[in-house]
Amino acid sequence: MFNSKRNSMWAIAGMIALVLATSGCATKKYVRQQVSPVQQQLSAFENKTNDQIAYINQEHKRDISQVNERLATTDQKVQQVGAVAMQAQGTASRAMDMATANSAKITETSAEVDSLSTGVQNALNFQLVEQANVTFGFAQSTLTAAARATLDQIAQKMLSMPRAVVELAGFTDPVGSKSYNLALSRRRAWAVQRYLVSQKVPVRNIQVVGMGKDQMAPEHLAGPGPSTENMSRAERHEEERRVYIRVYGAGDLTGGTATRSEQQ
Repeated sequence: MFNSKRNSMWAIAGMIALVLATSGCATKKYVRQQVSPVQQQLSAFENKTNDQIAYINQEHKRDISQVNERLATTDQKVQQVGAVAMQAQGTASRAMDMATANSAKITETSAEVDSLSTGVQNALNFQLVEQANVTFGFAQSTLTAAARATLDQIAQKMLSMPRAVVELAGFTDPVGSKSYNLALSRRRAWAVQRYLVSQKVPVRNIQVVGMGKDQMAPEHLAGPGPSTENMSRAERHEEERRVYIRVYGAGDLTGGTATRSEQQ
C-alpha cells in the first residue's frame, strides 16, 4: 500500500515535471519568437546607423579637406597679396624718388628755360655797335686805301660777333641825273660789300641799299663826320660821296665807332 502510494506520488510528480518541462519549452520558444524580430530590427537599425555615421564621417572629412584646401589657397593669396603690396611699396618709393629727382630737374630746366629765354630776347635785341663812313672820288666807286683800312676794322668787328649784321647805304653828290646817281650809289655800296666778303664776312650778314642823290641823309642819319653847315659846296659834295656803314649786334653789347676814312 505504501508502495502504491509512493508510486502514485512519483507518477504525479512525473506528470507535474512533464507539464513544467513542456511549459518551459513553450515559454522559451515564445520568447525567441518575440525577441527575434526585435533583434533583426535592432540589427537593421544598427547597420543603418553605422552607414549614416560612416557617411557623416566621410562628409566631415571632405568638408575638412575643402576647408584645409581653402585655407591653403587663402594663405597663398595672402602671401601673393603681401608680395604685391611690398612690390607696390617699393614701386611707390622709387616713384617718389623719381618725383623728387624730376622736381629738381624741372626746377633746373625751368632755370635753363628762363636763361634761354633771356638769351633769345638778347639774341633778338639788335643794337647799333659800330658806325663808319668810307668816301669816294667824283663819279668813282673804287675803294681808297683809307677806305680799305676802315673796312678792315669793320670786318674784324663783324668776325668777333658771328650774328652781327651790317647795313651799307650808298650816297652820291647831286651832280648828274637821278638814274645815274642811283646806279652809282649802288656800285659804291656793292664795292664795300665785296671787300667785306673778301675779309670773310658772310654775305648773308650784309644788307645793301643805294640811296642815290635824292636821299641825302640829315646829320643824325649821315653818321660820324664833320658838320656840313660851314662847308663849301665842293667840300659838301665830297662828304656826300660816301657809303654809310652801320653794324648791329645782338645781345648786351657795347657800342663803338670805327675810324672814319677821309678822302685822300
